[in-house]
Amino acid sequence: MENQPIKILQKATNNLVLIKLKDGKEYRGRLKEIDMYMNLVLEGAEELMEGNPTAKFGEVLIRGNNILYIKPDLTQIIWENKE
Repeated sequence: MENQPIKILQKATNNLVLIKLKDGKEYRGRLKEIDMYMNLVLEGAEELMEGNPTAKFGEVLIRGNNILYIKPDLTQIIWENKE
């Protein structure tokens, strides 16, 4: 497993991620792209409130400086590394 967050996120491309923003909003979707500033594009994104979807979006761009944390689906990343 990688120690550098950006490398972990690059491996999470095309997998589901959960994003929490500094203002408390949460988004879940498939990570399509990420850059070195942690700006990212989510595909099939949903806005969540207390874990329940409140709005659905096609594609969203989230600026890295607004992100509190990113939680990738590590089960998919680990599974891909074993193959």
